[in-house]
Amino acid sequence: MKLNPRPLFLAVALAVGSLAATSTMAVPVIYENSAGSDMGSFDKATGAQVSTLTQSQGNGRGIVVVNNIVYYTVANSGSVFKRDAITNADLGVAFTIAGTNGLQAISFDGTNFWVGDYSGTTRAYLVSPAGVLLNTITLAGGVTGIEGFYDGLEFFDGKLIANRYDGGFARAGGNQYSIYDLSGNLITANFIDTNGHGNGTGIAFDGTNFYVSDVFNNRFTIWDGITGAFVGALTLAGSHFSVEDLSVDFAGRPDTCGHPGQPPCNNAPEPGSVSLVALAMGLLGLRARSRRKQGK
Repeated sequence: MKLNPRPLFLAVALAVGSLAATSTMAVPVIYENSAGSDMGSFDKATGAQVSTLTQSQGNGRGIVVVNNIVYYTVANSGSVFKRDAITNADLGVAFTIAGTNGLQAISFDGTNFWVGDYSGTTRAYLVSPAGVLLNTITLAGGVTGIEGFYDGLEFFDGKLIANRYDGGFARAGGNQYSIYDLSGNLITANFIDTNGHGNGTGIAFDGTNFYVSDVFNNRFTIWDGITGAFVGALTLAGSHFSVEDLSVDFAGRPDTCGHPGQPPCNNAPEPGSVSLVALAMGLLGLRARSRRKQGK
């Protein structure tokens, strides 16, 4: 049997192109929770407001989104609340951290939540989705460390990044974000320094860059995820004073996906994509076999 190579290569190209299309998904919006009741999402490319969410539990602090479920905290409660990001339905209390009376920024490692204390300590809690307290750490203090009531905390690439102090208080010299291991030991001091680029409260990571809320200037500042260098700023549509925390949908994060119970990583083929790969490989194998026969 003699195969026409043109249709063969066309089929392979279509299969590979379809694989690339189905294995790449952008994280297009950033969610925010502000002091007071302002909560919603913004297009991270334009700053346009995409959604507005109800927040009636108190003085807003942390926010994290996982598979379109919004988990958020307030400054005067030890509970983490949740809402549906699509319907805005109130889903009640997700869990409560016993012994706490205020929580701040919240993040997610693909399996469990990291939640910062907001009662004057530098503690961070690792909590399961069922509310089981798995670990309590203290982020390293000192000259380059953080102070009580810090309001930025994010899990990324197996580490934590946190700001130095409550960015809601204007101070000269901006705010600094240092990197810690999961035991709270300092790894890199002042990895991000907002001095000269406004103040800073909440922080989010999209797998490539960090986004920091410039709390008094109605914008996000953008920082390189590898070097910590300033990349640019994004002004938000409307007026959003005192944004306290930021989040992307962690289901689209390359460093948190693929865990048990979570969606597959975006750079891993979906079942349909696997079929396309098999098709492409099969066609290539068939062509090689035909060439061998022709050479006999």
